[in-house]
Amino acid sequence: MNLMRTSTNKSPDTPEPTPSSVAASTKGARGRERLAVLIQGQGLIVMLLAIGAYFAVSSPFFLTFNNMLIIGAGVAALGVMAIAQTFLVISGGIDISVGSVVALSGVVMGIALAAELPFVLAALAAIASGAAVGAFNAVLVVALKIDPFIATLGSLSLFSGIAFTLTNGETRAISDPVLTFIGIERIAGVPLPLWLFLGLLIIGLVVERFTTWGRTVYAIGGNREAARLSGVRIKRSQVTLYMLSGTSAGIAGVLTVAQLAAASPQVGANYLLAVVTAVILGGTSLAGGRGSLLGTFVAVLILGVLSNGFALLGLSSNVQTTALGVALILAVLLDQTTRRLRGRAS
Repeated sequence: MNLMRTSTNKSPDTPEPTPSSVAASTKGARGRERLAVLIQGQGLIVMLLAIGAYFAVSSPFFLTFNNMLIIGAGVAALGVMAIAQTFLVISGGIDISVGSVVALSGVVMGIALAAELPFVLAALAAIASGAAVGAFNAVLVVALKIDPFIATLGSLSLFSGIAFTLTNGETRAISDPVLTFIGIERIAGVPLPLWLFLGLLIIGLVVERFTTWGRTVYAIGGNREAARLSGVRIKRSQVTLYMLSGTSAGIAGVLTVAQLAAASPQVGANYLLAVVTAVILGGTSLAGGRGSLLGTFVAVLILGVLSNGFALLGLSSNVQTTALGVALILAVLLDQTTRRLRGRAS
């Protein structure tokens, strides 16, 4: 029986595939591929429009131009981190420590400003602390080969604890004219954090679609061994991606301090799930090798609209946390569904 199962010879009773059956199979595969694309692309747009329509009906303030700008400024820090996280997840990695890095970099900036350092040096110290955490994560994952989820989970706890230790768990108000300008002022009517987010998004799209390194990231996540045999320096790219993730969290920490006019070790909890949720909801596969910054951008807008809409309706933060959890579960289900559809199509 075993010989019959492993034999490459066809049984006399096995029917030869007909052209019509092959065409039907190909048509079905293409249909499943189109459905997967529909779920990932147009499905996000429909979700965004549906959520926006609900809040527009529920609150007369939602569709105002000023509120749209508030949403954009509110998602800027999240969006900056989601850009770097998208590349990292496409490569097959993940960094869930970004929330603690936002808190740590904000605290570092607060301490530097309290020591009367110039704003530029304080901001550089905050961003450098984020890059340092990214380098630390790279050592854990790339050099010591610890699972990325476990490694960055440990970093999350470690650096969150450091942030609380440096401030004794207290929120410290910060008064600095440059920070005030970043957090409040607008250029051409658009908040500065939103300009920064959109600028980095454009840079990310160029890297993703028109550079060799962008294609390298996809190759690493799609088939690491094939990428290695093609001469791709996988470890160097992984180190770069983790440092970019930490640096983006450092930048987000500066933006958060500017918008709150305070440094708090607790602020990172707001980003604990939001960044990963935005990336997965945007269609980036946890298995690596697939994703897009445009999908992440739409997902970031969805999360921003949800947060803003709940605030306009006067709902508690507990409801927002619940909605974020639901969004994360939905994102994982969508990822699994599209992976199954693509697997059957291939």
